[in-house]
Amino acid sequence: MSMLKNGIKLLSIPLLSAAVATASASELSNGEALFKKNCSLCHAIDKRKLGPAVNSMSGEAATLRAIISKGKGAMPAYKGKLADAEIDALVEYLLANQ
Repeated sequence: MSMLKNGIKLLSIPLLSAAVATASASELSNGEALFKKNCSLCHAIDKRKLGPAVNSMSGEAATLRAIISKGKGAMPAYKGKLADAEIDALVEYLLANQ
């Protein structure tokens, strides 16, 4: 009986991993859409526009989250304009594109 339980546990690991990978892909897709809609006027992935290039931004999720939420310099605050989940999706997108 314990071999059967172990087998079931082993089979469930890849399924959980696939679910996590799918969630991450959809978050990145949502983050990309949010970036294009809200950020691309001032930011590009690999070059400076009005604001810094994504690949030169902080690699710290907490720092990016704080800047998006509270604003910095000429950048406006997005807290209240975007939901927390949307800000998180943007942070994930920015980190994935550094």
